[in-house]
Amino acid sequence: MNRVPNPSLDRAILIHLTDKYKLNQKREGIHLSTLIYCLTRSFLDQSNMEVAPTDEEVMLFALGIGIQSELTPSSASAPMYQFEGIYYSPDMVFSLNGDTVELKTTRSGAKRYVEGNYPETWIEYIKGGCYILNKTEYNLSVLYLAERPVPKLISETLVFEREELEANWSYMIKRKEIYSEALKTNIVPTPYMYCKEWECKNCRHSTICSALSIKD
Repeated sequence: MNRVPNPSLDRAILIHLTDKYKLNQKREGIHLSTLIYCLTRSFLDQSNMEVAPTDEEVMLFALGIGIQSELTPSSASAPMYQFEGIYYSPDMVFSLNGDTVELKTTRSGAKRYVEGNYPETWIEYIKGGCYILNKTEYNLSVLYLAERPVPKLISETLVFEREELEANWSYMIKRKEIYSEALKTNIVPTPYMYCKEWECKNCRHSTICSALSIKD
């Protein structure tokens, strides 16, 4: 048997996933998820710059959304909310009791988050959702793909103080103002200023940010 590399098949599958999940399409309005992550990237994603998602971005998104789709009960819904100009859609809302549920997948083992903290972006998003829904509790289900012999699902109910929800919302509003001004003036938010350090890894706009930083 001979094994012959077939990169054209790789590309065909990646293009299919990009089209299937509409990874090259712009979203209307300002979403909570837009404000959680890098504002420079959010702006460039919404601009007219045609930069294709990286292969890593496509695979990570497809993996997450594909598993989420399979785990979402048929009775669940995914409503869209808007508050103070920010759109928010929880992963699912069970019709049984109306509770919101955030479903996450991670390539890490369960020990990392069970014994440590969840990613900051997860908590910022969930806090924002709680504020919009006027709730102090939120259900989080995490599928740990790296667990052996099989992936492990662990669910928790997160309970927040009203003060921390208000502080997080104030932070979101400030970022919304920065992002809205960038859209209005068509000036890119300063690279590396409005992001987490790890977000620059494998980012589709890394060369643009580097060029803008050299220019400044």
